[in-house]
Amino acid sequence: MPRKGKKSAHLIAALLEPKRALIQAEDHGLPAPPSGKPGPKTEGLTQVNIDTLTNRAERTYNRLVHGLLAKPSEAYLAAVAEILRLTVDEYTLLCIYALGHRPVHQLGPAVELAARELWQAACDGQRHMMYVTDLAWTLLAHNQPFADLFAGGRAPKNTARWMLLTDEARITLMDWETTWAPAVSAQVQAALAEHPTNDVLRRLEADVRADPRASQIYRGCTEASIAPDGAVRQLLHPKHGPGLARMVAASPYASPGARMIIMTFDSQSERTTALRS
Repeated sequence: MPRKGKKSAHLIAALLEPKRALIQAEDHGLPAPPSGKPGPKTEGLTQVNIDTLTNRAERTYNRLVHGLLAKPSEAYLAAVAEILRLTVDEYTLLCIYALGHRPVHQLGPAVELAARELWQAACDGQRHMMYVTDLAWTLLAHNQPFADLFAGGRAPKNTARWMLLTDEARITLMDWETTWAPAVSAQVQAALAEHPTNDVLRRLEADVRADPRASQIYRGCTEASIAPDGAVRQLLHPKHGPGLARMVAASPYASPGARMIIMTFDSQSERTTALRS
């Protein structure tokens, strides 16, 4: 594999070296450098410290920042990123500079929603049902039309857990056994395959497997689905009665693994009224 170009090497060094200078050896359980050591004072972690923490041969990190590491693995880059406390954006840039592509796996076990207040404002400004979750379906932002879908007008903390495990969902989500539950089961299984160490997903799967009704669907799921983008499903809305929900899905650009869903709802009574008029 050819060496990284000078431009990429410069970008890697410019990204990582200032971060290294901000972190002390003691932060990672290493002894502080001797204060009376001759030569220039090292700010923060040394490059050798990073080799020690990543369990790599000496000068591995030095070769990385100089563009001389022939084929760094994504696992190694993720380890460096965690040691240097890179943000999601910084880690993505590191992979682009060092590998030529975005990371295949997300950094860390969970994802926080970047620009949360702006996403909440976007939800509030949407007249259709809109919500945003992290990769484990924990609800991060939503609007009132979405909250109106649930008893008492209160949205659940985790939408997949609600869809798969509550009696309320099995009534609200019409054709639950044949459409909603198989699709959500497939999406949870795909998320777990991609993020096998995520504790929220693992607990969700364990509870689904322990549930008499959900477990049969989950274990026997053959549907291929990673997101409900373009899905049309029947819904019994607590305020508007039965109708069709149409969904579009997207991922917030700066929050890998998060998902944004907009649902339009066409109630049966509204369609009947329109036909009569």
